[in-house]
Parts: sequence; structure tokens; C-alpha cells
Amino acid sequence: MKLPTLFKQNKNKSFSYTPRYYNPRKERLELLVKKQEAADLPQASLSSRASGRRSFRADWRAQKSQTESKNRRTRLFFIFVFLVLFFLALVKTGVLNWVV
Repeated sequence: MKLPTLFKQNKNKSFSYTPRYYNPRKERLELLVKKQEAADLPQASLSSRASGRRSFRADWRAQKSQTESKNRRTRLFFIFVFLVLFFLALVKTGVLNWVV
């Protein structure tokens, strides 16, 4: 009989491993096809691909800075509220008589 607990016990992790078959002929053929496609691409599409990466990075950085800014504002708000409540508690207990 098992005793009830308040804490959840973690189960062992299970992995879904499927072995893969290696075909060297197919790998070589795919590599040749990729090389041929890369040689056929014009330079404009390669530069647009690079600019896509840059825009992704820029979007990511903007999102990150926006999130950090929101976190800063929230933290500042809670610190301000805490300080006001602390000050009011000190005034109410009579520690700061000179304020009233």
C-alpha cells in the first residue's frame, strides 16, 4: 500500500529512438544535387536570404528589448509600491513622528 504524498514524483524519461539506415549512394546524390542547385541560383536570391536572416535578428532583438523594458517597468512599479507601503507602515507605527 502506497502512502499519499504532497509532492509529485517524476517519472523516468522515455525516448523514441528509431534506427536509421545509411545509404552512401543516396547521400552522395543529394550532395551533388544541392551543389548543382547552389550553382544555378543567382546572387540576388543569396543576398535576399542573408537579408532575411538580418531582419529575423533585428526582429528578435526588438522583441527582446521590448520584453526587457516591460520587465523593468513592472519591477520598478513593485519596488515603488513596496516603498510607499513601508513608509506608511513606519508613519502609522510612530517611528517617523516628524512626518505628521
